[in-house]
Formats: sequence, structure tokens, C-alpha cells
Amino acid sequence: MVIQSSIAVCSLLGSARPRALRRIPTRSSHVLFFLYCIAIATFVLNNVPRPSSARPLHTTKYLIDIAPPSECSAPFAPVLAFGDSTTDTGNQIHTNTPFATAASPPYGMTFFHEPTGRYSDGRVMLDFLCTALNINFLPPHLTRSSQCASENFAVAGATANNNAELQSIANVTSLTEDTLEVQLSWFKNDLQGHDLSKALVYFGEIGGNDYNYALGAMRPANEVQALLPAVVEKIQHALETILESGVKKVVVQGQFPMGCIAIYLKLFNNTQLLDSNGCVSSVMEISNQHNRMLRDVIGHVQEIHPDVDIVFFDTTEAYLHILGNPSIYNVNNVRDPCYTGGLELLALANAGNTGGSPSAAAAAPHNINMTSCSNPENYIGWDGIHLTDAMYGAMMKLFLTDARFTSPFPNFLTPCTNH
Repeated sequence: MVIQSSIAVCSLLGSARPRALRRIPTRSSHVLFFLYCIAIATFVLNNVPRPSSARPLHTTKYLIDIAPPSECSAPFAPVLAFGDSTTDTGNQIHTNTPFATAASPPYGMTFFHEPTGRYSDGRVMLDFLCTALNINFLPPHLTRSSQCASENFAVAGATANNNAELQSIANVTSLTEDTLEVQLSWFKNDLQGHDLSKALVYFGEIGGNDYNYALGAMRPANEVQALLPAVVEKIQHALETILESGVKKVVVQGQFPMGCIAIYLKLFNNTQLLDSNGCVSSVMEISNQHNRMLRDVIGHVQEIHPDVDIVFFDTTEAYLHILGNPSIYNVNNVRDPCYTGGLELLALANAGNTGGSPSAAAAAPHNINMTSCSNPENYIGWDGIHLTDAMYGAMMKLFLTDARFTSPFPNFLTPCTNH
């Protein structure tokens, strides 16, 4: 490259050689002149900015190039998480929520062999990330032992909007008051004023419950669609609040492909069109639109904070990849939940929005089947809306190793989890 550039420089300079070289014999002059060109070319190549070879951070109108790190900047301290039941590691069962089924068997039956408050037969995706980072699982905020250590603020059932906003937009009510805003208040109370420059924030799915309440109550499509900008606005506010606190590393999880999960396949059985993946098209449009808007928000926030690293986990694409290749992941049932009683309990949870009594959610009727399949490792779905330990683990592995499901890739997590 330097030799080619030197020839180009010499041809451009032509006879405009330095006067000192003109007084030297011709042959020596030519040699020195060529060395002179090499020096100029080397200087130019070392000082002209080169275009980054890294992939754009997000495929939105905002294109931010971030060079992939060559070594791990861990240990991340503290590690913090936000979200709903797909990220909660035990907060909900310590709240006043009248519907905390993850406190009872068969939840937790595989990995922990007892209920832990996780809506799975074992771990959730956050747990697998912690294992990959070689750190302990995050304790729930409500059982933490320190205010400036790693903790998880996520709460099962959490919504992006509060009840007044949900009622105004879609005429539905959430069972939990621990919204995203409440989680942010916990974050501020515990960590405001602390140095968070080495922190890692896992921003799990949020907003799914806003849509779930409206869809479960069979609200008109325009009311469900109206929730989208309100949800994404709350997410943007949350991300900006977190970054303004000094956090430099953030992972944002996208929305699950809602039309593929058992609760909607059952709710809209034979009444709605299915797409090529066998998922409910109208429900898929909600989660797909959420993800498109979320990518735009991430790109916008990244543009405002160019010194921050934001990684996006494409939850929908990872799920659909496994759905389309079940044998690779030892899955032999892609539609039914392992724990069928979960569907009945989830219906009770939304009773207040469908004309029933909200108090029915306080206790499970005796006629609900509280047993599960014996092989959850062969299932995608756990209880009709949440996934199995095996599925969560497979998805996290894809996020950490496959550029098709994470952007940018490689990223700041890559050298920290490549072991």
C-alpha cells in the first residue's frame, strides 16, 4: 500500500522536487526523491482517517459506526436490569400483586428445583447472560442486600404505561403498579450519585404487557395500535434517564414475536390469518412495529450519546430462527406450552378487563391442572406466554455468538463472553 501510494505521490509531484534534491546528481536524486515520496505517503496514510469496518449499530435512519473492542472491559460493576416477567428474577412475588403464580410449582422445576419467582421452569435470559459473564445471578431489588451493588429491577406484569394511561388509551387495567417508571425510581434511589461508568444495564422487554392486556380484552385494533407510541416514548425516556446517570454500556432486548406464543394461537384460533411461520398475523404486526420503533429510538439515543455502547438483541428473529429449525435445538413441540395450566391462570389474570372479577386472580381454582410435562427441554413455550429454560438459553447463545440476531456484532460483550 505504501509503495503504491508513493508512486502516486511521485507522479503528482512531478518535477516539483525540493531544491535541495535538484543539486544532487541525477541517479542519486531519483533515489532520494523516491524515498522522499515514501515519507510523504507514509505520513498521509497514518494521518488520514480511515472508514470504520464495523457494522452500523442499527439499521435505522441513524447509522452509528462503532469499532468492535479487542478485549473485555469487564468486570462490569454494577450490573443492573429492567423489564417484565421475561427478566424478573423474583421481585413480583415480594409485591402486593394478587397474581404471582411463579411463587408456586411447577415454576422453577428444572434448574433450581423449586419456585424462585422466575416465570420459567428454570432460568430466564438474563441468568444466561450472567453465566456467560461469569458473574452471580442478579438478586431482585426487593431482596437486595446493598444499595450500590448489582440488582434486578424487573417485575413480572410490569407495563410501560401506568393504569391511568392504560385506561385512557385502551380501557384496560394492569394488575401490578410496579411500572417502568417505578423501576426507574428504585434505580435512582439506590444508585443516584454513584459512579456508574463501569456499569452494565440489561434493558429487558417492556411494553409487552401493555399490549397483552389490550389484546386479551379483545380491544379494537386501533386501540391496541395507539399503545405503541406511548410505550416507545416511555422506553426512550427510561434509556435517557439511565444514560444521564453515567451508564456507558446498555443491552436492549427487543419484543418477542407475540403472534407465535400459545396464548394468542388459542385466543384467535381459526379467527385470524396466520403468517408463513404459523403465527397470528395481526398480533405479529404489533410486536414487529414495536421493534421497528424501538430500533429508531435506540439509534436516536445513540446519536445523542456517541460515547455510549448500546447493543440490540433481536428477540423476534432469534425466536423465529429456532421455530424454523427445531431439530437443531432438540425441540419437538413448537406450539403447545409444557405447563398447560398456565393458560387458564393467565386468563384469570385478565379477568378484570374482560368483564370478570379481578379478585378471581387471587387464588387458583382447584380444577386447574397444576402439573406440567416431564420434558420442558423439548418445548419452546413454558406456560402459554413465557418460555422454557432451554429456549431462553438457546436464544441468549444466539445473541452472544451470531451476528444475525445482535447489532452491532461483535460488540463490547463479545470478548467478555467468548469462553
